[in-house]
Amino acid sequence: MTQNQPRLLFGYARVSTDDQRLDPQIDALLKYGVERDRILTDQASGKSTAGRPGFRNAMKAMRPGAVLVVWKLDQLGRNLSELIQTADLLRERGAQLVSLTEKIDTESASGKLMYHMIGMFAQFERDMISERTRAGLAARKARGKTLGRKALLVPGSDTWTEVVGLIREGLSFVQIADRIDGVSKSTLYNNADNLRAEAAALDVAGIDPNPSNKGAQN
Repeated sequence: MTQNQPRLLFGYARVSTDDQRLDPQIDALLKYGVERDRILTDQASGKSTAGRPGFRNAMKAMRPGAVLVVWKLDQLGRNLSELIQTADLLRERGAQLVSLTEKIDTESASGKLMYHMIGMFAQFERDMISERTRAGLAARKARGKTLGRKALLVPGSDTWTEVVGLIREGLSFVQIADRIDGVSKSTLYNNADNLRAEAAALDVAGIDPNPSNKGAQN
């Protein structure tokens, strides 16, 4: 997109429960300059994109020259992995991203830097997970244990997201293990690097550590 070409703005607003209101988000998008008929919304949205038709339609509209405007980055995903997936898709389609609360515009120098920082944290996380997975499988195989048992604490799971949020709130692994059933201290320490890396990346991105706290949406 050239500097003289106008940007085609699309807005996306989402709340996760029926008792939350979309109005504050929509008002912010309108104030930024998004036309009302180009604001897509999801009310009481599901955990996956399958339960978010507004989000799917917004992403379908993304193309070179288009800009997706959101009130906060956490509208795009419940965790860092989902956020990075959305950002990658926007880049692939030649579209840009604006987040009003974090004051991010990926066409600006600072916005591009933020994009790259999030991507670097995500790649670091993927590399660490891959290394630990290979090491863990090799160790279990050497001990003659059956491979493939489903783990409770895996990246992207609800439990993983909850643990990352508690880390960002300042809880210790001992406190987290006491709070979450089925997650032991040893499991947390075994995943410490990956958990802390995601928590740090979300802090950099400015995403709310507790997605249920949508004060500006109520």
